[in-house]
Amino acid sequence: MFYNNMDKKTTCSSNNLPNKNHRISFHKKTSKNTFEKIPNSTIKIKTPVPKIKSSLTDNLKLKNFDEIQTINEEFNLIPNEKLGGGSFGLVYKCQNIHTKKFFAAKIESNDSVCPQLKNEFQMLKLLKNGEGFPTPILLKNSGMDTIMILDLLGPNLEDILHYTKAKKFSLQTSIMIFIQILSRLKFIHENKIIHRDLKPENFLVDSNTREKTLYLVDFGLAKKFVTSENKHIPFKKNRPIAGTVRFISLNTHKGFEQSRRDDVESLVYILMYHVLGQLPWDNVKCKNKEEKYEKIFEIKNAFKFSQEFKKLPDEIKEIYEAVLLIEFEAKPNYDYYENLAEKCLEKFNENDFFDDLFDWQKIEFMVEPIFMINDLKKKKNEEIKEFEMKLEDDEKINEKNVEKNTKNENKKNVKRNNKRRLSSILPMSYQLKNLKK
Repeated sequence: MFYNNMDKKTTCSSNNLPNKNHRISFHKKTSKNTFEKIPNSTIKIKTPVPKIKSSLTDNLKLKNFDEIQTINEEFNLIPNEKLGGGSFGLVYKCQNIHTKKFFAAKIESNDSVCPQLKNEFQMLKLLKNGEGFPTPILLKNSGMDTIMILDLLGPNLEDILHYTKAKKFSLQTSIMIFIQILSRLKFIHENKIIHRDLKPENFLVDSNTREKTLYLVDFGLAKKFVTSENKHIPFKKNRPIAGTVRFISLNTHKGFEQSRRDDVESLVYILMYHVLGQLPWDNVKCKNKEEKYEKIFEIKNAFKFSQEFKKLPDEIKEIYEAVLLIEFEAKPNYDYYENLAEKCLEKFNENDFFDDLFDWQKIEFMVEPIFMINDLKKKKNEEIKEFEMKLEDDEKINEKNVEKNTKNENKKNVKRNNKRRLSSILPMSYQLKNLKK
Protein backbone atom coordinates (compact mmCIF):
# COMPACT_ATOMS: atom_id res chain seq x y z
CA MET A 1 0.00 0.00 0.00
CA PHE A 2 1.32 3.39 -0.85
CA TYR A 3 0.96 5.92 1.97
CA ASN A 4 2.01 9.53 1.60
CA ASN A 5 0.83 11.26 4.48
CA MET A 6 3.05 10.11 6.32
CA ASP A 7 5.18 13.04 6.52
CA LYS A 8 2.68 14.31 9.07
CA LYS A 9 3.39 13.91 12.77
CA THR A 10 0.95 12.46 15.29
CA THR A 11 0.37 12.85 18.99
CA CYS A 12 -2.06 11.91 21.72
CA SER A 13 -3.62 15.26 22.55
CA SER A 14 -4.63 18.48 20.85
CA ASN A 15 -2.14 20.35 23.04
CA ASN A 16 0.70 18.27 21.69
CA LEU A 17 -0.06 18.20 17.99
CA PRO A 18 2.99 19.06 15.83
CA ASN A 19 1.30 19.09 12.44
CA LYS A 20 -1.88 17.90 10.88
CA ASN A 21 -2.62 14.51 12.34
CA HIS A 22 -3.55 13.03 15.67
CA ARG A 23 -3.29 9.42 16.69
CA ILE A 24 -4.81 7.36 19.49
CA SER A 25 -3.58 4.02 20.82
CA PHE A 26 -5.79 0.97 21.05
CA HIS A 27 -3.44 -1.84 21.99
CA LYS A 28 -0.85 -3.17 24.38
CA LYS A 29 2.40 -4.87 23.41
CA THR A 30 2.16 -8.40 22.16
CA SER A 31 4.74 -10.95 23.19
CA LYS A 32 7.97 -11.29 21.26
CA ASN A 33 7.86 -13.17 17.94
CA THR A 34 4.09 -13.61 18.01
CA PHE A 35 1.77 -12.93 15.11
CA GLU A 36 -1.89 -13.09 14.21
CA LYS A 37 -3.73 -14.50 11.22
CA ILE A 38 -7.31 -13.50 10.51
CA PRO A 39 -9.66 -15.54 12.73
CA ASN A 40 -13.41 -15.86 12.40
CA SER A 41 -14.01 -15.00 16.05
CA THR A 42 -15.55 -11.73 17.20
CA ILE A 43 -13.07 -8.89 17.64
CA LYS A 44 -13.01 -6.94 20.89
CA ILE A 45 -11.62 -3.42 20.65
CA LYS A 46 -9.64 -2.45 23.75
CA THR A 47 -9.69 1.00 25.31
CA PRO A 48 -6.81 3.39 24.63
CA VAL A 49 -3.63 2.78 26.60
CA PRO A 50 -1.26 5.65 25.76
CA LYS A 51 2.38 5.21 26.73
CA ILE A 52 5.27 7.61 26.65
CA LYS A 53 8.70 6.20 25.86
CA SER A 54 11.66 7.13 23.73
CA SER A 55 10.66 6.42 20.14
CA LEU A 56 12.70 4.23 17.82
CA THR A 57 10.74 5.57 14.88
CA ASP A 58 13.19 8.42 14.30
CA ASN A 59 16.02 5.90 14.03
CA LEU A 60 13.95 3.75 11.70
CA LYS A 61 13.46 6.71 9.35
CA LEU A 62 17.21 6.91 8.91
CA LYS A 63 17.55 3.18 8.35
CA ASN A 64 18.38 2.17 4.79
CA PHE A 65 18.25 -1.60 4.39
CA ASP A 66 21.26 -2.91 2.49
CA GLU A 67 20.10 -6.50 2.71
CA ILE A 68 16.70 -8.16 2.41
CA GLN A 69 14.94 -8.40 5.77
CA THR A 70 12.78 -11.49 6.31
CA ILE A 71 9.50 -11.22 8.21
CA ASN A 72 8.06 -14.35 9.80
CA GLU A 73 9.99 -16.50 7.28
CA GLU A 74 7.24 -15.63 4.80
CA PHE A 75 7.87 -12.09 3.51
CA ASN A 76 10.99 -10.30 2.36
CA LEU A 77 11.28 -6.60 3.10
CA ILE A 78 12.84 -5.15 -0.05
CA PRO A 79 15.88 -2.84 0.35
CA ASN A 80 15.49 0.79 -0.74
CA GLU A 81 11.78 0.31 -1.47
CA LYS A 82 10.32 2.66 1.13
CA LEU A 83 6.81 3.63 0.02
CA GLY A 84 6.11 6.20 2.70
CA GLY A 85 6.59 7.18 6.29
CA GLY A 86 5.28 9.35 9.08
CA SER A 87 4.87 9.66 12.80
CA PHE A 88 3.56 6.09 13.11
CA GLY A 89 6.60 4.58 11.37
CA LEU A 90 7.38 3.43 7.85
CA VAL A 91 5.81 1.65 4.88
CA TYR A 92 8.04 -0.67 2.82
CA LYS A 93 7.39 -2.79 -0.20
CA CYS A 94 7.70 -6.50 0.55
CA GLN A 95 7.34 -9.77 -1.34
CA ASN A 96 5.87 -13.14 -0.42
CA ILE A 97 8.73 -15.63 -0.55
CA HIS A 98 6.56 -18.44 -1.93
CA THR A 99 4.06 -16.72 -4.27
CA LYS A 100 6.38 -13.83 -5.29
CA LYS A 101 3.40 -11.48 -4.93
CA PHE A 102 4.13 -7.94 -3.67
CA PHE A 103 2.58 -6.47 -0.53
CA ALA A 104 3.02 -3.44 1.72
CA ALA A 105 4.65 -3.71 5.16
CA LYS A 106 3.67 -1.07 7.69
CA ILE A 107 6.28 -0.80 10.47
CA GLU A 108 5.66 0.86 13.83
CA SER A 109 8.07 1.21 16.73
CA ASN A 110 6.90 -0.47 19.95
CA ASP A 111 8.14 2.63 21.76
CA SER A 112 5.74 4.82 19.79
CA VAL A 113 3.87 7.26 22.04
CA CYS A 114 0.54 6.39 20.40
CA PRO A 115 0.72 2.94 18.78
CA GLN A 116 -2.04 2.24 16.29
CA LEU A 117 -1.18 -0.75 14.09
CA LYS A 118 -2.94 -3.35 16.21
CA ASN A 119 -6.11 -1.26 16.24
CA GLU A 120 -5.88 -0.79 12.47
CA PHE A 121 -5.37 -4.53 11.95
CA GLN A 122 -8.46 -5.32 14.05
CA MET A 123 -10.59 -2.76 12.23
CA LEU A 124 -9.55 -4.03 8.79
CA LYS A 125 -10.44 -7.59 9.84
CA LEU A 126 -13.95 -6.38 10.63
CA LEU A 127 -14.17 -4.83 7.15
CA LYS A 128 -12.49 -7.61 5.16
CA ASN A 129 -15.69 -8.55 3.32
CA GLY A 130 -16.31 -5.02 2.04
CA GLU A 131 -15.27 -3.57 -1.29
CA GLY A 132 -12.60 -0.88 -1.32
CA PHE A 133 -10.58 -1.80 1.79
CA PRO A 134 -7.08 -3.30 1.90
CA THR A 135 -6.89 -6.89 3.14
CA PRO A 136 -4.82 -7.35 6.33
CA ILE A 137 -2.53 -10.36 5.91
CA LEU A 138 -0.35 -10.52 9.01
CA LEU A 139 0.40 -8.70 12.25
CA LYS A 140 3.74 -9.51 13.89
CA ASN A 141 5.58 -8.18 16.90
CA SER A 142 9.33 -8.45 16.38
CA GLY A 143 10.30 -7.17 19.82
CA MET A 144 11.33 -3.64 18.83
CA ASP A 145 8.68 -3.10 16.14
CA THR A 146 5.17 -4.13 15.17
CA ILE A 147 4.76 -5.00 11.48
CA MET A 148 1.52 -5.28 9.52
CA ILE A 149 1.43 -6.87 6.06
CA LEU A 150 -1.44 -5.82 3.81
CA ASP A 151 -2.38 -5.32 0.16
CA LEU A 152 -0.11 -3.19 -2.01
CA LEU A 153 -2.08 -0.43 -3.70
CA GLY A 154 -1.35 2.48 -6.01
CA PRO A 155 -0.74 6.18 -5.26
CA ASN A 156 -3.09 8.26 -3.13
CA LEU A 157 -5.31 11.08 -4.37
CA GLU A 158 -3.17 13.85 -2.87
CA ASP A 159 -0.17 12.65 -4.89
CA ILE A 160 -2.28 12.31 -8.02
CA LEU A 161 -3.70 15.81 -7.51
CA HIS A 162 -0.15 17.18 -7.45
CA TYR A 163 0.48 15.77 -10.95
CA THR A 164 -2.71 17.09 -12.54
CA LYS A 165 -2.27 20.07 -14.87
CA ALA A 166 -4.95 22.13 -13.11
CA LYS A 167 -3.87 21.08 -9.56
CA LYS A 168 -7.48 20.11 -8.97
CA PHE A 169 -9.91 17.48 -10.20
CA SER A 170 -12.72 18.04 -12.67
CA LEU A 171 -16.23 18.21 -11.24
CA GLN A 172 -16.98 14.80 -12.76
CA THR A 173 -14.01 13.13 -11.06
CA SER A 174 -14.66 14.94 -7.75
CA ILE A 175 -18.27 13.71 -7.69
CA MET A 176 -17.27 10.17 -8.65
CA ILE A 177 -14.75 10.11 -5.79
CA PHE A 178 -17.38 11.44 -3.37
CA ILE A 179 -19.94 8.79 -4.34
CA GLN A 180 -17.43 5.94 -3.96
CA ILE A 181 -16.08 7.04 -0.59
CA LEU A 182 -19.62 7.76 0.64
CA SER A 183 -20.42 4.09 -0.01
CA ARG A 184 -17.28 3.11 1.96
CA LEU A 185 -18.46 5.25 4.89
CA LYS A 186 -21.92 3.72 4.74
CA PHE A 187 -20.36 0.24 4.97
CA ILE A 188 -18.05 1.00 7.90
CA HIS A 189 -20.86 2.80 9.73
CA GLU A 190 -23.07 -0.27 9.25
CA ASN A 191 -20.25 -2.17 10.97
CA LYS A 192 -20.44 0.28 13.92
CA ILE A 193 -17.08 1.92 13.05
CA ILE A 194 -16.16 5.56 12.45
CA HIS A 195 -12.95 6.40 10.58
CA ARG A 196 -12.08 9.81 12.13
CA ASP A 197 -9.20 10.66 9.76
CA LEU A 198 -10.58 11.18 6.27
CA LYS A 199 -8.23 13.02 3.90
CA PRO A 200 -7.11 12.65 0.24
CA GLU A 201 -3.94 10.83 1.36
CA ASN A 202 -6.15 8.03 2.69
CA PHE A 203 -7.92 7.40 -0.62
CA LEU A 204 -5.82 5.10 -2.79
CA VAL A 205 -6.29 3.87 -6.34
CA ASP A 206 -5.80 0.28 -7.39
CA SER A 207 -2.28 -0.79 -8.34
CA ASN A 208 -3.82 -1.55 -11.73
CA THR A 209 -4.62 2.03 -12.66
CA ARG A 210 -7.20 0.96 -15.23
CA GLU A 211 -9.41 -0.20 -12.37
CA LYS A 212 -11.96 2.30 -11.03
CA THR A 213 -12.12 1.08 -7.42
CA LEU A 214 -10.96 3.55 -4.76
CA TYR A 215 -9.69 2.22 -1.44
CA LEU A 216 -10.18 3.80 1.97
CA VAL A 217 -7.12 3.16 4.18
CA ASP A 218 -5.41 4.10 7.45
CA PHE A 219 -7.75 2.97 10.22
CA GLY A 220 -5.32 3.76 13.05
CA LEU A 221 -7.73 6.33 14.49
CA ALA A 222 -10.90 4.37 13.80
CA LYS A 223 -13.10 3.33 16.71
CA LYS A 224 -16.46 1.78 17.52
CA PHE A 225 -19.28 4.28 17.98
CA VAL A 226 -21.39 1.80 19.96
CA THR A 227 -20.78 0.43 23.44
CA SER A 228 -20.56 -3.23 24.48
CA GLU A 229 -24.32 -2.99 25.23
CA ASN A 230 -24.87 -2.03 21.56
CA LYS A 231 -25.84 1.53 22.50
CA HIS A 232 -24.49 4.66 20.86
CA ILE A 233 -21.51 6.13 22.68
CA PRO A 234 -22.49 9.10 24.89
CA PHE A 235 -21.99 12.70 23.85
CA LYS A 236 -18.95 14.27 25.53
CA LYS A 237 -17.23 17.63 25.50
CA ASN A 238 -13.58 18.65 25.84
CA ARG A 239 -12.35 15.73 23.76
CA PRO A 240 -8.84 15.91 22.22
CA ILE A 241 -8.72 16.60 18.50
CA ALA A 242 -8.50 13.41 16.44
CA GLY A 243 -7.89 13.64 12.71
CA THR A 244 -6.34 16.01 10.20
CA VAL A 245 -7.14 19.62 11.06
CA ARG A 246 -7.76 20.70 7.45
CA PHE A 247 -10.65 18.26 7.10
CA ILE A 248 -12.06 17.71 10.61
CA SER A 249 -15.63 18.78 11.32
CA LEU A 250 -16.68 21.94 13.13
CA ASN A 251 -17.87 19.86 16.08
CA THR A 252 -14.47 18.19 16.33
CA HIS A 253 -12.91 21.65 16.50
CA LYS A 254 -15.25 22.39 19.41
CA GLY A 255 -13.97 19.34 21.27
CA PHE A 256 -17.17 17.28 20.89
CA GLU A 257 -17.11 13.49 20.78
CA GLN A 258 -17.05 12.28 17.16
CA SER A 259 -19.75 10.18 15.52
CA ARG A 260 -20.93 9.29 12.01
CA ARG A 261 -21.82 12.90 11.20
CA ASP A 262 -18.18 13.98 11.51
CA ASP A 263 -16.98 11.42 8.94
CA VAL A 264 -19.54 12.68 6.41
CA GLU A 265 -18.69 16.34 7.03
CA SER A 266 -14.99 15.60 6.49
CA LEU A 267 -15.85 13.89 3.19
CA VAL A 268 -17.74 16.99 2.03
CA TYR A 269 -14.69 19.17 2.78
CA ILE A 270 -12.61 16.78 0.67
CA LEU A 271 -15.16 17.04 -2.16
CA MET A 272 -14.92 20.84 -2.06
CA TYR A 273 -11.11 20.67 -1.91
CA HIS A 274 -11.03 18.50 -5.04
CA VAL A 275 -13.36 20.87 -6.90
CA LEU A 276 -11.71 24.15 -5.82
CA GLY A 277 -8.09 22.95 -5.68
CA GLN A 278 -7.64 24.41 -2.20
CA LEU A 279 -9.64 25.39 0.87
CA PRO A 280 -9.79 28.93 2.32
CA TRP A 281 -8.06 27.80 5.51
CA ASP A 282 -5.14 26.14 3.75
CA ASN A 283 -1.70 27.63 4.47
CA VAL A 284 -2.87 29.56 7.53
CA LYS A 285 0.22 30.88 9.35
CA CYS A 286 0.12 31.60 13.07
CA LYS A 287 2.53 31.84 16.01
CA ASN A 288 1.52 28.50 17.55
CA LYS A 289 -0.72 25.46 17.03
CA GLU A 290 -3.51 26.66 19.29
CA GLU A 291 -3.77 29.96 17.44
CA LYS A 292 -3.63 28.15 14.09
CA TYR A 293 -6.46 25.74 15.00
CA GLU A 294 -8.57 28.62 16.25
CA LYS A 295 -8.01 30.59 13.04
CA ILE A 296 -8.86 27.54 10.89
CA PHE A 297 -12.06 27.05 12.88
CA GLU A 298 -13.07 30.69 12.38
CA ILE A 299 -12.57 30.51 8.61
CA LYS A 300 -14.26 27.12 8.38
CA ASN A 301 -17.21 28.29 10.47
CA ALA A 302 -17.76 31.26 8.13
CA PHE A 303 -17.19 29.21 4.97
CA LYS A 304 -20.87 29.30 3.93
CA PHE A 305 -20.60 33.07 3.45
CA SER A 306 -17.31 33.05 1.51
CA GLN A 307 -16.73 33.70 -2.18
CA GLU A 308 -15.23 30.20 -2.55
CA PHE A 309 -18.46 28.62 -1.32
CA LYS A 310 -20.48 30.62 -3.88
CA LYS A 311 -18.37 29.08 -6.68
CA LEU A 312 -19.59 25.57 -5.82
CA PRO A 313 -22.52 23.89 -7.61
CA ASP A 314 -25.87 24.25 -5.82
CA GLU A 315 -26.07 20.50 -5.14
CA ILE A 316 -22.75 20.49 -3.24
CA LYS A 317 -23.90 23.50 -1.20
CA GLU A 318 -27.10 21.61 -0.38
CA ILE A 319 -25.17 18.50 0.70
CA TYR A 320 -22.96 20.60 2.98
CA GLU A 321 -25.86 22.46 4.61
CA ALA A 322 -27.70 19.18 5.18
CA VAL A 323 -24.63 17.53 6.73
CA LEU A 324 -24.20 20.38 9.23
CA LEU A 325 -27.69 19.63 10.60
CA ILE A 326 -27.02 15.95 11.48
CA GLU A 327 -27.54 15.20 15.19
CA PHE A 328 -24.86 13.42 17.23
CA GLU A 329 -26.51 9.97 17.29
CA ALA A 330 -28.38 10.30 13.99
CA LYS A 331 -27.72 8.11 10.97
CA PRO A 332 -26.61 10.23 7.98
CA ASN A 333 -28.93 10.18 4.95
CA TYR A 334 -26.41 8.61 2.55
CA ASP A 335 -28.95 8.07 -0.24
CA TYR A 336 -30.00 11.73 -0.16
CA TYR A 337 -26.39 12.93 -0.49
CA GLU A 338 -25.72 10.44 -3.28
CA ASN A 339 -28.85 11.54 -5.20
CA LEU A 340 -27.78 15.18 -4.98
CA ALA A 341 -24.28 14.26 -6.19
CA GLU A 342 -25.69 12.30 -9.14
CA LYS A 343 -27.99 15.21 -9.97
CA CYS A 344 -24.94 17.49 -10.04
CA LEU A 345 -23.16 15.02 -12.30
CA GLU A 346 -26.11 14.90 -14.70
CA LYS A 347 -26.17 18.70 -14.97
CA PHE A 348 -22.42 18.75 -15.57
CA ASN A 349 -22.73 16.20 -18.39
CA GLU A 350 -25.72 17.74 -20.15
CA ASN A 351 -23.50 19.05 -22.95
CA ASP A 352 -20.59 16.67 -22.51
CA PHE A 353 -20.11 12.98 -23.12
CA PHE A 354 -19.90 11.04 -19.85
CA ASP A 355 -16.98 8.63 -20.23
CA ASP A 356 -17.03 7.21 -16.67
CA LEU A 357 -13.25 7.76 -16.34
CA PHE A 358 -11.30 9.50 -13.60
CA ASP A 359 -9.00 12.39 -14.54
CA TRP A 360 -5.89 10.30 -13.89
CA GLN A 361 -7.06 7.81 -16.52
CA LYS A 362 -6.95 10.54 -19.20
CA ILE A 363 -3.60 11.69 -20.60
CA GLU A 364 -4.81 15.26 -21.27
CA PHE A 365 -5.45 15.92 -17.54
CA MET A 366 -2.06 14.75 -16.24
CA VAL A 367 1.44 16.25 -16.24
CA GLU A 368 2.86 12.75 -15.80
CA PRO A 369 1.14 9.36 -16.25
CA ILE A 370 -0.17 7.88 -13.02
CA PHE A 371 2.00 4.76 -13.27
CA MET A 372 5.08 7.01 -13.02
CA ILE A 373 4.04 8.79 -9.83
CA ASN A 374 5.56 6.31 -7.39
CA ASP A 375 8.86 6.28 -9.31
CA LEU A 376 8.93 10.07 -9.46
CA LYS A 377 8.31 10.28 -5.72
CA LYS A 378 11.03 7.75 -5.06
CA LYS A 379 13.48 9.76 -7.18
CA LYS A 380 12.49 12.96 -5.40
CA ASN A 381 12.96 11.32 -1.99
CA GLU A 382 16.43 10.12 -3.05
CA GLU A 383 17.34 13.67 -4.13
CA ILE A 384 16.12 15.02 -0.79
CA LYS A 385 18.11 12.37 1.04
CA GLU A 386 21.30 13.22 -0.91
CA PHE A 387 20.77 16.90 -0.17
CA GLU A 388 20.25 16.18 3.56
CA MET A 389 23.41 14.05 3.61
CA LYS A 390 25.35 16.90 1.99
CA LEU A 391 24.01 19.29 4.63
CA GLU A 392 25.09 16.87 7.37
CA ASP A 393 28.59 16.66 5.85
CA ASP A 394 28.79 20.46 5.65
CA GLU A 395 27.68 20.73 9.28
CA LYS A 396 30.38 18.27 10.36
CA ILE A 397 33.03 20.25 8.46
CA ASN A 398 31.80 23.47 10.08
CA GLU A 399 31.87 21.86 13.51
CA LYS A 400 35.46 20.72 12.95
CA ASN A 401 36.46 24.21 11.79
CA VAL A 402 34.78 25.80 14.79
CA GLU A 403 36.45 23.29 17.08
CA LYS A 404 39.84 23.97 15.47
CA ASN A 405 39.37 27.74 15.69
CA THR A 406 38.26 27.38 19.29
CA LYS A 407 41.38 25.41 20.15
CA ASN A 408 43.60 28.06 18.51
CA GLU A 409 41.76 30.81 20.32
CA ASN A 410 42.12 28.92 23.59
CA LYS A 411 45.89 28.61 23.03
CA LYS A 412 46.15 32.36 22.45
CA ASN A 413 44.10 33.03 25.57
CA VAL A 414 46.39 30.73 27.61
CA LYS A 415 49.52 32.57 26.41
CA ARG A 416 47.90 35.93 27.10
CA ASN A 417 46.88 34.85 30.59
CA ASN A 418 50.33 33.44 31.33
CA LYS A 419 51.92 36.78 30.40
CA ARG A 420 49.50 38.59 32.69
CA ARG A 421 50.28 36.25 35.57
CA LEU A 422 54.03 36.65 34.94
CA SER A 423 53.79 40.44 34.88
CA SER A 424 51.99 40.44 38.21
CA ILE A 425 54.76 38.34 39.81
CA LEU A 426 57.92 40.00 38.39
CA PRO A 427 59.16 43.28 39.93
CA MET A 428 58.27 46.56 38.18
CA SER A 429 61.94 47.28 37.33
CA TYR A 430 62.17 44.04 35.33
CA GLN A 431 58.99 44.91 33.46
CA LEU A 432 60.30 48.39 32.57
CA LYS A 433 63.56 46.92 31.41
CA ASN A 434 61.84 44.52 29.03
CA LEU A 435 59.49 47.25 27.89
CA LYS A 436 62.48 49.37 26.75
CA LYS A 437 63.87 46.43 24.82
